[in-house]
Amino acid sequence: MKTKRGFTLIEMLLVVLILGVLASIVIPRIAESTAGAKAAKCDSNVANLIRALELRATKNDGDYPADQTEFESEILNDTTYFPHGTPVCPYATTYTYNAGLSSVTAHSH
Repeated sequence: MKTKRGFTLIEMLLVVLILGVLASIVIPRIAESTAGAKAAKCDSNVANLIRALELRATKNDGDYPADQTEFESEILNDTTYFPHGTPVCPYATTYTYNAGLSSVTAHSH
């Protein structure tokens, strides 16, 4: 008697079904962890920008940048504070400088 080798159609459908169920469980969790990583990077960048502001103020007798333009030219584009490049928000937004509070903010996440 001759035996057939290979998979039946039902076995293949069962494998595809199991893979589909596993993918539906894993993919949302990956998306959640990606969003958390983006938020953490953004928070870290804001903290680094605030430290750069404080360092600049220390060097200039407590004088902070006057406005957004001065903040961008003296903090963001200065290689003294960020020798490896300007911090970039992972959400593709810009960091906003508040001269009244001498603070940096990003979008809410």
